[in-house]
Amino acid sequence: MSDEKKSQRVKLELEYPIRSSLSILFQQISTPSGLQAWFADDVSVNGSIYSFAWNDGTSNKCELIRNVRNKYMRFKVIGDPKDEYWEMKIIPDELSGGQILIVTEFTTEDEADELADIWDAAVDALCNRIGA
Repeated sequence: MSDEKKSQRVKLELEYPIRSSLSILFQQISTPSGLQAWFADDVSVNGSIYSFAWNDGTSNKCELIRNVRNKYMRFKVIGDPKDEYWEMKIIPDELSGGQILIVTEFTTEDEADELADIWDAAVDALCNRIGA
């Protein structure tokens, strides 16, 4: 694969069925305490700016650009390309009575598998947290 192809930005969408009530799941993806329980080791909010930090020394500052109660949270990583964002969206799963969490994020093709693995582990931690 050429270096140009590997560094091309792609939209990654991951779907996770979660056996949880809508209100419990939305609380976990929308509040600093909820996010800190499964997503990042430290989460703080100042206005619309969320700061995420992990114990490995990495951190991100993101602007909350859209919050639709019980539906989704959309963030823009400060410094990322203008048209890119990451989002956690909840869609009711009529069949199971649970929810489907759809995670959308932009990355390079060569990092997509690793990013998917990171989200898989994070969502596993979320499910363990809420008993789903």
